[in-house]
Amino acid sequence: MTIPDTQRIGVFSESTVSKEVMGFPGTCLPIGIVATVNQTVYTESTTKAHAIQIKEDAYTLFGKDSEMSKLVEIETLSGVNKLVCVPVLKTENKEISVEEYKEALNVLYNEEAVKIVITDTTKADVHLEIRNHCDKASKNRKERRSHLGVEKDLNVSSTVALATPINNGGVTLWGSIPLSTDGTTNDNSIYLAAACAAQDALELDPAMPIHNIELPRDLFGGLYNKLDDTDLEALYSGGISACRSINGKIHIDRWVSTYTKDDTVSPLVADDKFQEGTVMKVKQHIDEGLRNRLSTLHPRVKASPKAMGEVKSDAFTWLKGQEEKEIIENPNVYKIERQPDKRSRFHVYYNYEIVLPLNTIFLHGKALV
Repeated sequence: MTIPDTQRIGVFSESTVSKEVMGFPGTCLPIGIVATVNQTVYTESTTKAHAIQIKEDAYTLFGKDSEMSKLVEIETLSGVNKLVCVPVLKTENKEISVEEYKEALNVLYNEEAVKIVITDTTKADVHLEIRNHCDKASKNRKERRSHLGVEKDLNVSSTVALATPINNGGVTLWGSIPLSTDGTTNDNSIYLAAACAAQDALELDPAMPIHNIELPRDLFGGLYNKLDDTDLEALYSGGISACRSINGKIHIDRWVSTYTKDDTVSPLVADDKFQEGTVMKVKQHIDEGLRNRLSTLHPRVKASPKAMGEVKSDAFTWLKGQEEKEIIENPNVYKIERQPDKRSRFHVYYNYEIVLPLNTIFLHGKALV
């Protein structure tokens, strides 16, 4: 991304993850939900956002049987109590299409707090709109990512094919299909994706892995698709996340993004710089945190050489604090300069390495007889 050549006051940033290197205050990150509602209960004729903290409010507003309320229930039972819900509304005598989802996403875009987006559809065209939504929001100081579901009965290669056109470090597709608590099979992984999104929202340390976390036991009765090691390897390398079931208990096995190819070159080449879900989470944490820190420390400052040095020092101090928290490694503010033609602008150049999750420990033992 490039920083917009804006005339507004504030701190703007751009951030990338190199190929060589692989907040919100409170108890959780806010989640935005874009989903259908029972329109015999929900009588609003215009699309608008609603702040929801408890599932009973969703039942009353959207209808207990609506997909919106079911997703709210999953989030609240998981422990998330900061939800921004935008209904997807069907117009008279017309089926819901990607256009209705786009309208709801446009409303959600204006909500500043939302960090994670979930939805009630597996449609590929809607998923692409969500990817575009998250990209646009992230480029405009509203860092955002998403967790999405897929249909059941897809083989591994068909599931991986869904991730290919998305190819984004901020979008996750979950390939595991859950069973309901009564043992019936869900038609897709939407509810499981919502439960995994909740664990993402609840973990406020951006570098802390969410694998091996058990999903709440009262949500699911196990997994429908039984994946062996070969299947899981193919899913992860293809940009699909998955869970595992042990005695009916579901654990997150590995969280990866749909990014598998470098899309800055043509033809695209294999690339794993955004493979781990935590990479984007850390990047967004650094983008937002440093921007907010400098905005707080330098709201009214003369654009002098002395101020330039103070900005550089404050930026480095904040980044070092993130290193001490084991979120990043080796931070470096390697240059700060005033823009020659517009000397009221400072440019701060920095880099860092991301602390990745420990995924695998390999044992090499030999019995000596």
